[in-house]
Amino acid sequence: MSQHRLLLIVFTVLHGTIAAQSREPDRWLGKTGYGLMFHYEAFKDHSPQSYNRAIDSFDVEKFAGEVESTGAGHVIFVIGQHWGKYCAPNQAYEKLLGVKNGVWTSKRDLVMEIGRQLSRRNIRLIIYMTARAPMRHYRVIKAMEDTLPSINGKPVGPDIDPMSHPRKIKGFLRSENQAPNPAFLKNWAEVCGEWSRRYGKLVSGWWFDGYKTEMRDAYNALSKEEYNIDTWVASIRSGNPEAELAFNAGAHPLLSLCTGGKLCPHQTFTSGESHDFYQRTKKGKGKTLTPRNFPAPRGVIWHLLLPVSKGWGAGEKSRFETSTLKERIDLINAEGGTITLDVPVSPDGRIPEKLLQTLQELGKDSKKLKDGIRSF
Repeated sequence: MSQHRLLLIVFTVLHGTIAAQSREPDRWLGKTGYGLMFHYEAFKDHSPQSYNRAIDSFDVEKFAGEVESTGAGHVIFVIGQHWGKYCAPNQAYEKLLGVKNGVWTSKRDLVMEIGRQLSRRNIRLIIYMTARAPMRHYRVIKAMEDTLPSINGKPVGPDIDPMSHPRKIKGFLRSENQAPNPAFLKNWAEVCGEWSRRYGKLVSGWWFDGYKTEMRDAYNALSKEEYNIDTWVASIRSGNPEAELAFNAGAHPLLSLCTGGKLCPHQTFTSGESHDFYQRTKKGKGKTLTPRNFPAPRGVIWHLLLPVSKGWGAGEKSRFETSTLKERIDLINAEGGTITLDVPVSPDGRIPEKLLQTLQELGKDSKKLKDGIRSF
């Protein structure tokens, strides 16, 4: 082989490697320092009228300004949860339910407005969504064609509360504690895909709740069907192919930090659900939750999520000192991870004043912010 030929081959291989590297997605999540999560109106049984009034009152610009003042680099915003109401229009969802816009979905597209305001401030938006149909309404579960609640393997009707538990009803299983079916995955792909294509790169990631081990275990069998978890994920990424994805099955390191492996083959960051900065054990506190102590699978960004106040979407002030928050965030960042603090928010988009002051102090002293490491 001539020297010229050898050099040409080496150049071609190197060029191909560099080109492949240049096509790799920007793993921005590891650079955000920390973020905030908002369970917006997720725990209230709104009527269509009260829900739209709440959403219409939301001051997006003020909200985005408050978030910016905390130094947070990303936001996880709950578009809707188990009550089945969503703070954005969605024709696919409305059609499946047989209703007009404004009944189960808001007339105002709050997510679009939030995404635009955060983007102007260089803050990434992640949508919180459920992996299964909203569980509090039998009608919605059935309309989405998700697996119905069951007792001893037999589907039950609307006379049984779909949020029931085996401790109360022997042999009962919720929808999310059973494998999904292809019809549901087709419908849920249409619902998620509509938002994905509408928002495009305004949405940088998705955090899916209720992706239980039953859904994980059904992956291989479902992959043989025309509509499956892969086709659902393809729709999720139809508007932004580089969107980061997390799937959550519960607040335990084995699941939330994926120490036992990914819940879904498409997972790119850990859901990280926890209630403290330490592993919960029978004796109380275990090891500190850090990337070094609980490493994530290769290629999966380590992410921790916990409520900073009284509970998910609740409270008025931080249960941690600013110095503690800073110390934990800096340590997690130094080990290549990121963290999200769940923060309560009012219907009109305000963060409680005392809590906001703590977060602003945290932002002012944030090592990430001072060093100017965060860049998109």
